[in-house]
Order: sequence, then C-alpha cells, then structure tokens
Amino acid sequence: MWQEINYKDSNDLLVPNITYKINPAEIESIEANSIAEEIGFESGDSIISINGKKPRDLIDYQILISEEILDISVLDKNHEIHNINIEKDQDVNLGINFKNALFDSIKQCNNKCPFCFIDQQPSGKRKSLYIKDDDYRLSFLYGSYLTLTNLKKEDWERIAMQKLSPLFISVHATDPATREKLLKNKKAGVILDQISWFEKNSIQITCSNCCLSRYK
Repeated sequence: MWQEINYKDSNDLLVPNITYKINPAEIESIEANSIAEEIGFESGDSIISINGKKPRDLIDYQILISEEILDISVLDKNHEIHNINIEKDQDVNLGINFKNALFDSIKQCNNKCPFCFIDQQPSGKRKSLYIKDDDYRLSFLYGSYLTLTNLKKEDWERIAMQKLSPLFISVHATDPATREKLLKNKKAGVILDQISWFEKNSIQITCSNCCLSRYK
C-alpha cells in the first residue's frame, strides 16, 4: 500500500525524464467529490504526463501530484489529447484510481526455482496467475516478496533516491552457493551484500525464508 513520505529532494530529482516508451496511465475510476470529478476526468481517460514527466507507475504518480500546481496531459477515450492545469493544496490527492499500478511493464522473475508455485499452477486459470512477478515496486506498494536477482543499477538507485521502504525479500538461504542452487541463478549469491546495502541506505526490509526438506 502507498505510504506518505516527506521527500527532501525536488521532484525533478525523484522522477527522471523518461526516454523509453511508457503507456499512458489508464484511469479505472474516479472518486466521488474529488478534484478529478470536478474537473471532468472519466473512466477510460489516460494520463500521459504530469508537469512534463511521464509517470512509470503509481509511485511516480504520487510524487508528481504532490505539487501545488499541475500541468497534466490527458488522452481521452476518443484519443484526443487535452492539457489541463490544476492548482490545489500540496499533497492533496486528485481522487483517481488506475487500472494498473505499473504503467511501463512488470519486472518478471528470472529464477528457475524447482519449487516455484507459479509453475505448479494447473492450466486453464486466469492469465494473471501465471505471471512470475518479481518487481520491487509491487513489493513497496502491496507487500509482495521479491528475490532481488533481476535488479539493475538504476533500480537500486531509484530505491535509494525515492526511499522505497519497506520492501519484502524472499531470502531462501544466506549461503551463496546454497541460494544459487535453490534459485538456479548465479546472481542469487550476493544476498548478504544486498541486505547490508539496505541497512546502509536506511531501507527497511522484511525477510522470508523458504524451508525445504530433502532438497538436492
């Protein structure tokens, strides 16, 4: 869930200018008696940018709308673009709920765990049950667990800059060789260094171990 954070850095630092493709953030619903309802936002509209910046996800969106003056580029249901100026109190929400929490793409798991519960799902279920998400943003927003094996340099930098805390980590094992064997991933053995990084950067984490019997 989203937690309010008092950011010391400006939004120019917290949310970078994105050059890669990001889908406009599609609106699912509008809260009653909200700023968005008063202005005329509707379900099916999509936000392209806020103050010239494209939000990658709900985290960026919440940071960007914390400003008092907002210039929002909106794509309506008829595929027409509108530029809307809003002046509001700082940190007041707009009352917009989005169809998805991530506006770019989900970071999927790159491990090959033999005990993966996704691989053990029976066929014929809804598609979302077969998505192997391992996305630190979903961990921050909703408390899902991640293994840290697919994080790039810019992901670590963003976690530190935006203070994405707490995060929820699936440790499985702290011995490098054992964890690499369990996750079948050569990047899995640095978990203790990663835990130390979180401590140095004042990021709170909750860790979970997976107990296996007779694993070979």
